[in-house]
Amino acid sequence: MYFDEENPQFEEGEPYSVIDFIGKWLWPDSLFAKVMIWDRRMQNHSFSFETKRYLKEYIRDNNLKDVKVRFNQYAPWDDLKRLWHSRSVNPFLKWTIGLYAYFVNDLILVGRIFGGDHYNPYSNTIHVYSDIPAVVVHEGGHAKDFSQRQYRSLYALGYAVPVLGAFYPEARASDDAIRYFRYRCDKTEEITAYRTLYPAYGSYVAGGVSDLVPTSPYSTLIYYSLLATAATAGHLVGYVRQRQVEKEWIPKECQIANELGKK
Repeated sequence: MYFDEENPQFEEGEPYSVIDFIGKWLWPDSLFAKVMIWDRRMQNHSFSFETKRYLKEYIRDNNLKDVKVRFNQYAPWDDLKRLWHSRSVNPFLKWTIGLYAYFVNDLILVGRIFGGDHYNPYSNTIHVYSDIPAVVVHEGGHAKDFSQRQYRSLYALGYAVPVLGAFYPEARASDDAIRYFRYRCDKTEEITAYRTLYPAYGSYVAGGVSDLVPTSPYSTLIYYSLLATAATAGHLVGYVRQRQVEKEWIPKECQIANELGKK
């Protein structure tokens, strides 16, 4: 689908204070995400100009002309039309797994309440709810990664494989986001990315592992325990990497850019 004035590439949901307050502060997973990442901007359901600018510029810099971005927007009818017109994956996968993903993530689990930043490869749409540049660029990284695949259908199918579906694509998207901040000589956001994306990555892997745990009365407890443990490990690794970057010399090209910016 081509973008135009009636169908812009970037859209943002109208603010609804009660709904957004529920999604931000009352929904348990939202609170858990804030604690797990240790950043109140997770699933914030509102965005600063800077956060939106980072994702827009990432999309532009990587020539992702066909990806749709929804900032805190619930638009199930439009998402269904995007799925209908999508040529990204095999039609069988699109109307089975893709349709199931649409019903669960885009129709039933209303993002305006339940949140959950994610990229849908079947409709080629990014949904974001967190006001953190590293998080939204990470979702852009999924779209970029998917666009570069020769066998997109198989790659999309891999998203559904427990552990593997979280392990490789999430690592690719996080690594690309960090590289992007370095490319921009943006040391502040690069450091923030280590503090944010590393614990988030741990939670993705833990979530995949939890899918392999047999259902029991303790499944919920096991799930959140795995997430907390993995996120803590991610914080530790991210902190070590952050300290390493803080001690690094600024790349020569960034020194030149910084000097030019001061003039």
